[in-house]
Amino acid sequence: MGCFQKRAALVVAFGLLLLLTCEAYAGEPLRGAGHLRPERMGPDDCSEEDVVVYQNSANPLPSGIPTYTVQIINVCGGCTVSDVHVSCGDFASTELVDPGKFQRVGFNDCIVKGGGLLEPSETVSFQYSNSFSYTLNVASVACE
Repeated sequence: MGCFQKRAALVVAFGLLLLLTCEAYAGEPLRGAGHLRPERMGPDDCSEEDVVVYQNSANPLPSGIPTYTVQIINVCGGCTVSDVHVSCGDFASTELVDPGKFQRVGFNDCIVKGGGLLEPSETVSFQYSNSFSYTLNVASVACE
């Protein structure tokens, strides 16, 4: 068998292997960052991944204390969530944060909108001020 024939046989074998692999995963849901979850069918299929937290520096207070803007967004286009809890350490602010938007209920436990509904694509925004920013991550949500 010549060099060209060996390479052609290798390409064909690799193509068949790739085809078999694709067929084996056909119908399997895609998972991971940036992938849609096409298997979502009902309200009980939401998760913490459907709510994201963005945080950026804002203009400091006149006293010089740093200020941070937070946006908490339900990125699910078709599901409503509630009882959104955020891990927030020992969250505190020198300026009052509207407790109807975000409130610390215990160490490393803050609640969004008092546990109320967060509609599809809804954003809750607030600012807080402190000498440092807090790491804010969604800890749990309830599906509606």
